Amino acid sequence: MPLSDVRVVECGQVIAGPLTGTFLGDLGADVVKVEPHRGELFRTDRRQLDGEPFNPGFELYNRNKRSLSLDLKADAGQESLHDLVEVADVFVQNWPPGVAERLGADYETLSEVNEDLVYVHVTGFGETGPLAKNPGMDTVVQHVSGFTSLMGDGLDEGPPIRSQSSLGDVYAAYSAALSAIAALRHVDRGGEGQKVDVSLLESLVHNVDAAFEYYNNLDEVPAAGGRNTFSQPDMLYGAAEAADGYVVVALLLYSDRIWEAYCDLLGREDLREEERYRTEEGRLEDASKLSRIFEGWLVEQPADEAVEAMNAAGIPAAHVNDIREAAELDHLAERGTFVDVDHPRYGELTLTDTPLDLSETPPSIRRHAPLLGEHSREVLEEVGYDDATLDRLVEAGVLEQR
Repeated sequence: MPLSDVRVVECGQVIAGPLTGTFLGDLGADVVKVEPHRGELFRTDRRQLDGEPFNPGFELYNRNKRSLSLDLKADAGQESLHDLVEVADVFVQNWPPGVAERLGADYETLSEVNEDLVYVHVTGFGETGPLAKNPGMDTVVQHVSGFTSLMGDGLDEGPPIRSQSSLGDVYAAYSAALSAIAALRHVDRGGEGQKVDVSLLESLVHNVDAAFEYYNNLDEVPAAGGRNTFSQPDMLYGAAEAADGYVVVALLLYSDRIWEAYCDLLGREDLREEERYRTEEGRLEDASKLSRIFEGWLVEQPADEAVEAMNAAGIPAAHVNDIREAAELDHLAERGTFVDVDHPRYGELTLTDTPLDLSETPPSIRRHAPLLGEHSREVLEEVGYDDATLDRLVEAGVLEQR
């Protein structure tokens, strides 16, 4: 696998840090997750599975790792971490600024231990700037970034709403993993190790459909587009009602091809002949009217027939699914989106497979999310610790083994 010779030490918690390590693990890296004796913050019992405590998110975001439970507040724990880092390629953490310094795990300290180390720090707001020391959970960043101002229809009473996907965390993890791989490439070509400073805020700001380009270049302040897009709020670009349920339609009126399909499907030669509708500018000026006409046709059609007819005509459309309906899609089954993974506590779990893909060296889920301290002795044995030393660490409360 592409990263099978890469060793990663990850001190991640919740989503952004752990998912960074997970992506590297999906690509073959040996990822050691270092946790305190109580476990990292996301080892919470959100549900039960067969009578055992179960957090689905932890299992998903911590696949392909081994767990080492180490007290980093103890000098001996920090020494063990340094021993691991000395032979590692990447170190990942998403503690708030200042925590790494207190634990002897800051960039300056670890880069002296290993000058080739790629050091990845993921935070809510980055290491510098007025907000750097503020708590930066995903929900905080979604609101600070302006993202939540684009959610909903802009008319509802009550507070802004967050996305039910932790988008700041996820975007940051992708950014951090990609940056780490680029930094590894730099080391492979004879360069030095370096720090990766990725924030949830900047990762989310980059990925809101160029909202900030509208503001910074055009002085437009995008607002909630509802089911549609904020850039064209009058153009149908979301869910609409058919005779027996909702379907999603991307009625891209700026596309000549889709406009022709619109007229063909509705049998509206009169609209096709309208002079002002021969240009995208004219159609977009009347986007609200043209969308209402289309929805008037759609609401009379059975959903199955409407979706088939729209796609055949060239207008992107699909059924609107809930999670159960999406999980049961034949398409996802054929794509192998869900995989069964052996687990020492649950017997077997079904996880969503990695979204990464390579044709010749495919990423894969090879390990379940580890139990806390499952590999503590194993990991330290690999860097030269003998049984007597390990026993002393256990007796001193520095090392937890399970």
